[in-house]
Amino acid sequence: MKKAFPYILGVVLFIALGGLLLITAANRPRKMNERITLKEVDKIPYGFYAARHMIHSLFPNAEVFVDKRTPGYWDSVSAYKSNQAVFITGMRMNADESELKELLDFARKGNYVFIITQDISYSAAQFFHTGDLVSDDGYFTGESDSLQVQLRQPRFENTKPYVYPGRRFASYFEDVDTTKVAVLGTNKNNKANFVQYKAGNGAIFIHTAPMAFSNYFILHKKNISYFENAVSVIPSTVTKVLWNEYYLYKKADQQDNEPNWLSVLMKYEAFRWALWTAIITLLLYVLMEMRRKQRVIPALQQPKNESLDFVRTIGQLYYDRKDHADLARKMSTYFLDYVRNQYKVSTNSLDDSFIQTLHAKTGYPVHEIKSIIDFIGLVETNAISEHQLNQFYNQLESFYQNT
Repeated sequence: MKKAFPYILGVVLFIALGGLLLITAANRPRKMNERITLKEVDKIPYGFYAARHMIHSLFPNAEVFVDKRTPGYWDSVSAYKSNQAVFITGMRMNADESELKELLDFARKGNYVFIITQDISYSAAQFFHTGDLVSDDGYFTGESDSLQVQLRQPRFENTKPYVYPGRRFASYFEDVDTTKVAVLGTNKNNKANFVQYKAGNGAIFIHTAPMAFSNYFILHKKNISYFENAVSVIPSTVTKVLWNEYYLYKKADQQDNEPNWLSVLMKYEAFRWALWTAIITLLLYVLMEMRRKQRVIPALQQPKNESLDFVRTIGQLYYDRKDHADLARKMSTYFLDYVRNQYKVSTNSLDDSFIQTLHAKTGYPVHEIKSIIDFIGLVETNAISEHQLNQFYNQLESFYQNT
């Protein structure tokens, strides 16, 4: 027993120390991650996870792709077809002349380019006739570091300002040539930060307040409508959408480099096909010679459902905010949209006539429909408890399942 006592004492001390560390870690206040990444995979406040995954709902008929390729070398969209869209993100769009020409040629075919960046190169500013870009980052100037943006008429009917208390990280155009560029949005000082450059049958849009597309901004109060309105400049009928992060990774010293002989040759489609065919043939030959006589059957991994991750993220954010009324209003909007599309019933006036019409088309009890409509009117002007929200959810689920 005496020989084992030091070991027992050591185990007890180890457990006590571990418990103390766990308690200390649990009581430590959580700190917000303020890294600005603009990456579509990041769910932190200043990532673009929410914006990237909302593309599916805004363009329901389009295939959505993600890559990091330079303009002119995109595989998922065609340089010879129309009705496509490319979202380009980056801290600084340090595009050279050849890249700018590729973007312009792509847009002229009847496509759309939406650039989200805090800064653009001098050559890009001259190319798009936007004038000088001035930094508007209150984080470094000592001003109140919060963002305010608004859209402008006549392109948009809703011109109310949208704000949030997070990082600003924005800039604005000092002197826009309005004969060639249309101003679509401004900052709180009425300086242009969202412009359109017309290109043939398509257009190029530049937005210099990247935080307006961050997870934090979009999910703050009703700011999601700013994102939806801003992106609505691209027709919802596009067939392909590419989310491109080339300028997130392009080095600053790559801007004005002369193209090498290979990049020049790769501009010719016939050469590209010949080169890739040769490489693929060589790889197939090497792989066939390297294969084992009896290969191990690889285990198939279960596909990852990114939609569920997105739903969990959105749900967790709403749960943390406990804004039950806002969530109830979104549920109401979806319900009314469902009624309009499914049963062709106008929702302009939610009166007894509407209830009777919906009852006649669905066969759902009148008193149940009336209860739903009464609650929709309630959420517009009153705070909603968690219990009321849960009850409203059950009523809507019952309606969907029984009609």
